[in-house]
This record gives sequence, structure tokens and C-alpha cells, in this order.
Amino acid sequence: MKNKNNKTIVSGGTTLLITILALNLFWTFIIGSEQTVLAGDSSSFQEWVRPFNGKDLSGWDGDMRLWSVQDGVIRGQTTITKPTRGNTFLIWRGGKLRDFELRLKFRLRNGNSGVQYRSKDVGNLVVSGYQAEVENAPGKVGFLYHERGRGWLVNIGDIMVIDEKGKKNVIGKVSDKDELIKAGYYKEKDWNEYRIIAQGNHLIHYLNGYQTMELIDNDRVTDPGNPKDLKGAAREGILALQIHAGPPMLVEFKDIRIKNLKPKYGDAVVLFVDKDLNNWAVKGSKQKSKWVAGTAKMSSENPKMLVNKGGDGEMINLAAKHGDSIDIYSKEKFGDCRIELQVMVPKGSNSGIYVMGEYEIQVLDSWGREKMGSGDMGAIYGAGAPRVNACKRPGEWQKYVIEFQAPRFDANSRKIGNAKFVKIELNGQMLHENVEMPDSTGGPLRGIEAPFGPLMFQGNHGPVAYRNIIVKRLVE
Repeated sequence: MKNKNNKTIVSGGTTLLITILALNLFWTFIIGSEQTVLAGDSSSFQEWVRPFNGKDLSGWDGDMRLWSVQDGVIRGQTTITKPTRGNTFLIWRGGKLRDFELRLKFRLRNGNSGVQYRSKDVGNLVVSGYQAEVENAPGKVGFLYHERGRGWLVNIGDIMVIDEKGKKNVIGKVSDKDELIKAGYYKEKDWNEYRIIAQGNHLIHYLNGYQTMELIDNDRVTDPGNPKDLKGAAREGILALQIHAGPPMLVEFKDIRIKNLKPKYGDAVVLFVDKDLNNWAVKGSKQKSKWVAGTAKMSSENPKMLVNKGGDGEMINLAAKHGDSIDIYSKEKFGDCRIELQVMVPKGSNSGIYVMGEYEIQVLDSWGREKMGSGDMGAIYGAGAPRVNACKRPGEWQKYVIEFQAPRFDANSRKIGNAKFVKIELNGQMLHENVEMPDSTGGPLRGIEAPFGPLMFQGNHGPVAYRNIIVKRLVE
């Protein structure tokens, strides 16, 4: 309406109507964008998508005798009068999962369930594919299963590589199953949170913040459009929730959210999977090297030492003191890359991770230190102290995640851009971002910058162990 001065006036009722229409348009846009996020809309990367609206099962498909929503929670339930003859699934129809991070909470009252991802609809509300186990069984809940495919895959605590012929090879540990159980990684008949990350051939499960398994799946990739091609790896597929056949059961899910991850890096390459060090070289005489393959533990008699418990899967420097061993480096070389690894440092020991053999990230027992310097755990040696002290106790495994940009050179081999640590994380905490390196740090392999170089571990400063060394090259 207009007043006597011919100015437009919006009444309270009209304002409310406009607000409602605007909100409807907003939610229509959001819902529409959520449908395209997992279809590969590059503009929607890194946005959280919530496939469950908390009210009803819109966008989901399943046997609605067994699935319902109560108090904002998805419930899957069978009873004596409402059984299921076989495993049945609630399937999200909003898109396919490719590279993603999935988070959700579940509570299992009784029975058996699972979270399907990168899976296939094989008809009649049945799916096949990767399954994160949901079971009231500490030591089993959190493992990886392949529903209607390759069966049991990765046990709790293991890191596995499946090769191009489908052979499974457990190459080491990401955690200790007994220690996880002791720490209470699973809360029986209570709410638990899954965090599942899938990027290319690399799959990781976390349960309530504890890593439960890791898989590098180099098996033949199945045809995503063929519902009968089931025994192999998958790079994309649907999300689904399971009701397991058997006695009456009840499972609940809530707070489901998905982040689509841009495929920045290529497939994961494991640098140490064997029982020997054939793919590694040492900086100096082999006779002086104390590097061996095995499984490491801090000595109970002398906490400044490591002992080899036997077996394989870990690179251990059994140096007794400073100068008692030498540095070791990979024969394979890398440029721009992402590095993930675990390291164990005994009390008071010292080592270093040299990216490209030239730029050192410090490895040191800095447990309990309040003021961190450029020589402490997580420092870029001589170039910058870490933001926080993320160091764990001596003898505990610690995880580094490093994203690195190699130096740039022109056609005449003249450097035109510095190397850069894009980010460095230790035990889930950010230590550095976008730190340029104008030159090599102290103690490098060659002291000469280049577009490619190996990964080197310092071994001449004390005992140390490394495992689960994974490198992903930047996608061109």
C-alpha cells in the first residue's frame, strides 16, 4: 500500500508473507545445492551437506515397515512380528559419494548394523560395498567389511594394502586394539560418532576420535554402472544404513553430515611395506646404519632406547646414542605432495623428517614443554617454532600430516619460486601454514634445491621409529 506521499508501505502481514517466501526460496536453493554437491559440483567442495532433515525420511528409500523417524533420529527396527529375511538398507537417493568426509552418530540397542559408503544398489533395497561396522562388540566395531563383495577386509588397529590382483596384505598398525578397548573407544548401547574419510584409494575410519583402521585399496576398480560387478575397489557409490537379518534389533542414527573433498592429490603410495629396507638408501656407509625393519617399543629398562619386538611394518633406528647411526632416504622421489606418517620418539631422543631430503621438520621429545622453539617437536628446523605443543609422551606413536609445494625452476634451471610448507599438522593440531623456504635447512641430503627429491629421516641424532609412510602426489 502507499501513504498520502505516494511512498510504499509494507504491512506486517505482507512482511511476514515476503519473509516466508524468501525462506522457501532459500531452502529450495539449499536443498537443490545439496543434491548437486555429491554429483561433482566443484563450486560446492568443502561444504557440509546434511542428507537427513531431522523430521522425516525425504530423500531416503527403504522398507518403511522397519525405518522411521522419532525425536529427530532415524530408527531401524525389526521385531518378531516385523522381521527381515535378509539384510536390508535405508538408501540415500541424494547423490553419490566419491572423495568425502562422512560424520554421523549411531546408537545400537541390540543386533548388528553398518554404514555403507561408495556402495551399489543391487535391487530390492539391498546394497553392496564398503561397510563401517556397527556392533556392540569392542574390538570389532569400527572395522571395514565389504558387503556382498570381498567380505571381511580390515581388522581393528590394522593398516592394509590390497594390491592390483586383490591380494590383502596387512602392512602394520594404526593403533593397538587392546589399548583402544582399554581407552573406551566404543560406548556400548550409547551414542558413538563415526568419522569416515575416503580419498581415491585411501580409506580411514575413526570412532569417537580414535583411528580404528586404514586401507590402501589398489584392487581392480569395479564398474560403477554394473550392479553385478562387486568384487573389487570402488571410487564412488551410494550411502546407506543397514538393518541386519536375525533376531529383533534396534539401531538409531543422527547428525549425519557429508563434506565433498576436492581431489587435490592422487592415489596414496606406501613407501615402506616390506620386511626389508630395499627401497631405501643411507647417507653414508651401510655398515654404520642401525636401521632395521620390525616393530618398535620403548625399552622398559631404559626409556631413552627403543627395542625391536620382531615382525615387520616399521622402520626402526636402533641407535644407542647421538652419532651412532646415519640418515636414511627413499629411493623414490617426489615434488608437490602430501605426506602422512607416524613416528615414535623415546625419552630425550631427536630425529627429523626431511621433505625432498632438504627441508627439515623437527622430531624431538618435547613432551610437557611450555615454550616451544624452532628446534622442538613440530618446528621447521631453524625457520619457525610450532604454534602449539602437540607432542605426546615418549614412546607413543604420533601422526604428522604435511602438505608441501616444491620449489619452482625455469627452463634454464634457475629458481623462480621458493619451496613452501602449505600446512603441517601433528596429532590433529595445526602447527604451520604457508611457510616459504628460501633455502635448505641444516643437515640436508645434498644442500641443493631441485624440483624433485626423496623423503629422508634423520638417524644420526638418536633412536626413532617410523611407520605408515604414505605419500600422495599433487594432481596436475
